[in-house]
Amino acid sequence: MMNPPDASASKDTLHGSSIGFALVGAGMVARYHAEAIIRTDGARLVAICREDATRAAEAEAQFGVPCETSYHALLARPDVEVVCICTPSGLHAEQAVAAARAGKHVLVEKPMALTLAEADAMIHTCRQSDVLLGVALQRRTDPAFAAAQAAIAAGALGQLVLGCVTVPYLRTQSYYESAAWRGTWTLDGGGALMNQGIHLLDLLLWHLGDVAEVQAQMTTLAHAIEVEDCLSATVRFRNGALGSVVATTAAAPGYPHRVEVYGARGGMQLEGEQITRWESESIPYIAGMAVSAPGMVAAGAGSSPGGIGQEGHRRLIADFVAALRDKRQPVVPGEEGRRSLALALAIYEAARTGSRVGLEL
Repeated sequence: MMNPPDASASKDTLHGSSIGFALVGAGMVARYHAEAIIRTDGARLVAICREDATRAAEAEAQFGVPCETSYHALLARPDVEVVCICTPSGLHAEQAVAAARAGKHVLVEKPMALTLAEADAMIHTCRQSDVLLGVALQRRTDPAFAAAQAAIAAGALGQLVLGCVTVPYLRTQSYYESAAWRGTWTLDGGGALMNQGIHLLDLLLWHLGDVAEVQAQMTTLAHAIEVEDCLSATVRFRNGALGSVVATTAAAPGYPHRVEVYGARGGMQLEGEQITRWESESIPYIAGMAVSAPGMVAAGAGSSPGGIGQEGHRRLIADFVAALRDKRQPVVPGEEGRRSLALALAIYEAARTGSRVGLEL
């Protein structure tokens, strides 16, 4: 059970200046959002939506707030200012558009949608309705990746030449069987790449810029699912650098993801959310960041979906609250979420067709 807001808390965090958040969906990722909201000053969890009426009481007990069994009823609540969409990926677009039209700000889980047309509709409707649209690609808030990006942007690596991401995760068959939508093209939108790897695609694009073209292969080796559990792709960035993307959910017992960026004047290697090596002629270290020894990083989310750290979602919620108050875009706006979706879809097309696929900006 989530701890409901403390009735003795200050007026600042429970009344006029706090922002009311609601959850759509009651699964594992919704629990991450709920904990993040509860731990964030200036945010309060006010409601949840679970359309299965037989489990509404269970959701109320677990999250400590009223449960609406109608999404339209949730959107009609005046105390709901932000909707966190934590439902299967295939439902994101319709729910986000409805929330925006109701005047609610939207924070949507990754991937933001399953097609670019859906993503564009979300972006357009939120802009037209004058509400914020944020995407839960929370690894951008991690201090190691943020510091690495700042150093790259400052030219610490010189001309970028190579970027690689590796996602050697394990998800058991029981994980896919835990919900009917998991491992389906219609509602999950893909497998190891779209569900797990998209966080790393986002970092690859953040660090190296837009991709010009991709080639790929994918297969299903170890699970009874519709989507891929193993994929490899090569990419060519618009700045001329090359790259690779490797993702699986069949690597027992599960390992931490890796991000590597190399340039003509230095390179960086990150494993999990830790910098394991950093070399640069102009910036010999990343200020304030400890460099851990290779091979000492815990598997985290690589071995279990429950291994995701909660701090990333807390930073994401805190940034969204600050964005609303400062009248700015969140750390990952809809346009940025669209970039990783576009790359994932291009990789899938390349794998299905066996041909090179170009990406348009």
